[in-house]
Amino acid sequence: MQTTPGTRPSLFTTPTFWLILLNIGAWVYLGMNGVDWMSPSPADLTAWGGNLGPYTLTGDWTRLVTSMFLHGGALHLGLNMFMLSQIGPLSEAVWGRTRFTLLYLLSGLFGGLASAWWYASVAVRNTGYDLVPSAMGFTPHFATTVSIGASGALLGASGALLVHALCAGNAAKIELKVIFQVVALNIGMGFLMTGTDNAAHVGGALAGIAIGALLMLPGRVLRIGTAVQSAVVFAVSLGVLVVLVKQPPSDQVSRIAQILRASEVLAAQRDAARAVNPERP
Repeated sequence: MQTTPGTRPSLFTTPTFWLILLNIGAWVYLGMNGVDWMSPSPADLTAWGGNLGPYTLTGDWTRLVTSMFLHGGALHLGLNMFMLSQIGPLSEAVWGRTRFTLLYLLSGLFGGLASAWWYASVAVRNTGYDLVPSAMGFTPHFATTVSIGASGALLGASGALLVHALCAGNAAKIELKVIFQVVALNIGMGFLMTGTDNAAHVGGALAGIAIGALLMLPGRVLRIGTAVQSAVVFAVSLGVLVVLVKQPPSDQVSRIAQILRASEVLAAQRDAARAVNPERP
């Protein structure tokens, strides 16, 4: 396909467009499968791949990926997609499409891992370890703590842009101001509002800042080309992520995960029995 020099690429070929489409598509798909469009339940979000710390840390690592594309209703989705529509094109202009896509995804994974660690530790602190699922299907309260959303990835992209703006100096005063407001607002709201996953926000932002700083190292320091530098940065980042996710969970976290899974089995059996005999309590 031929293009005219100086023309901008089509919106439909950009990573930002496809990321927005994937997020909206996931929301529509879940809604068509019975999940509440405005306020999905924690149980539904967990069932569809939400980041429930005890599950994620005991081998269900795909939740780090799937949870990035799930949202807590139309409002949550709309706010995150608006932010992505603002941050995405700027990030693509600064880093290029491939580097932005990798930075976004890796930041989201690191943010999800930080969230899993945090909420698993909260469950350990707040729950007795002698709990066992009863015949009545007892489910511990911490089962509702499930992390979802693109905000960790978005804060990572914002953090990387913040590093770029700081390195650009006076030429980036406006960009620096806008990005700082986005980062400060999102992290600050997490401390002021309940239901906000600030662990994912902070984890994603720190990952984006670290990756952005490594990408901004001058070539004369590393003595390698830009393409090789980028490949090394992302390979190392992925390696660090793999090492972290492979760390074995504590016995307490494993026990909590076991309790939750057993409770889900009991609940499924109870629902099946009710379907066969509606009169059964």
